[in-house]
Amino acid sequence: MKKIILALIFVLSSSAVVAVEWVNGEIVRIDTARNRMVMKHEYIASIKMNAMTMPFGISSGLNVDAYKPGDKVRFQFKVVDGTLDVTVLEKLK
Repeated sequence: MKKIILALIFVLSSSAVVAVEWVNGEIVRIDTARNRMVMKHEYIASIKMNAMTMPFGISSGLNVDAYKPGDKVRFQFKVVDGTLDVTVLEKLK
């Protein structure tokens, strides 16, 4: 499974792709020391990615201090250097 995810990210990393849609998810883990978070997310139409739990980078300037595991969120992302980085993050009510 990891190889499939990495292959998809590699293909998409040839140019920066900015998702314009909002994606719903749930925070599983936040690792500020490594500048990433793990989220369980729904299907992402812009890159045809199935729903799964996976790591995302945290874009510089995005403050995640108000978030914790279990929070239901919606987010936008971009593909940067082979990783999916969360650029906008909002809690769902």
